[in-house]
Amino acid sequence: MNPLSPIFVFIVYGIAFFTAYLINLKYKISNDNSRYENIDSLRGLLGLGVFIHHSAVWHQYLINGKWELPHSNLLVQLGQTSVSLFFMITAFLFVSKILNSNKKKINWKDLYISRFYRLVPMYIFSIIILILIVFIISEWQLKVSGFLIIKQLIYWLTFTILNGPDINGSIYTSLINAGVVWSLPYEWLFYFSLPLISIIVIKEKPPKFYIIMSLVLVVSIASKKYVNPHHILSFIGGAITPYLMKYSSPKIKYSSVLFSLVILMSLALILFFRTSENIICKFLIIIVFNLIALGNNLFGILKSSILKFLGEICYSTYLIHGIVFLFVIIYFGFGFEKAKNLSTTEYSLTIFLITPLVVILSFWGYKFIEKPFMNIAKKPKLND
Repeated sequence: MNPLSPIFVFIVYGIAFFTAYLINLKYKISNDNSRYENIDSLRGLLGLGVFIHHSAVWHQYLINGKWELPHSNLLVQLGQTSVSLFFMITAFLFVSKILNSNKKKINWKDLYISRFYRLVPMYIFSIIILILIVFIISEWQLKVSGFLIIKQLIYWLTFTILNGPDINGSIYTSLINAGVVWSLPYEWLFYFSLPLISIIVIKEKPPKFYIIMSLVLVVSIASKKYVNPHHILSFIGGAITPYLMKYSSPKIKYSSVLFSLVILMSLALILFFRTSENIICKFLIIIVFNLIALGNNLFGILKSSILKFLGEICYSTYLIHGIVFLFVIIYFGFGFEKAKNLSTTEYSLTIFLITPLVVILSFWGYKFIEKPFMNIAKKPKLND
């Protein structure tokens, strides 16, 4: 069994689905009343896609010591296309909120407080684990000054918007969480852009405070981080959907078999590209997302309650899969030297055994960290 094989991918998905099915029998967390059940289910596929992608990246890292894209377009796109679709989902949901704000005026304060409660607690938890692992590896000894440690921690607590330096001089810092936090500054950049976006989308302008705040933060982030235009294009691709949803002809049946076939064809064509940053590939991803968001459930696959369950816990999956399992098991369980000598079959079996643990811990992260803070945000009737 090769971790770059499509069979490997299907088995991991199968194990994850079965694990989620068993958990969901006793604890149902899917929101059956969601307006966008296709999007909820899509998230489930994407979160696992990133985990499978990093499983392949880790395998190559153990072989050649290089953290690079897998030698398989399928495994590359499971990571890159998944993140691109995550960006599109974010843009779709919040541009929809702005576009429909004539029905319910946006409370900007509540919106940002709700984003804080939604994203920060689980992120802080994941960073605490990362820091603990760094100091365990460092044998609890300071390798740099205490002042520099504090500075490094502050950088990480800003979602690496300011920087994501090695903590305590550990070269494994970014490796521990598989580098997944790179996408979070883009999410925050988009959230901070919303007041400016609303000026374009609707006639009613936000209060001046939020416009000024938006300008200051957007310019500050853009000056600190390189903003890849291909990722901005992903957000634009998701922002198109609310307009299509609002203004396209009701006669168009996006749920039809024809559009399902178009999605499958587009997904197949995506696999011919080495990177999702190719403009044609990006265009195909935008087609896939828009058809799904407009109501196509891909022959009923996206109506699955199990996928919706996995979608609910996908933020925890995204943040902790690299930390707790891939790094901890490879570094502390096997040790790098022994892990390097694992056959492809042995490595694949290890990932198969890890997969149920990823789902279970992601569920716990959602249940005990994400959900309680989301409930706090909802108490004052905040918009989520």
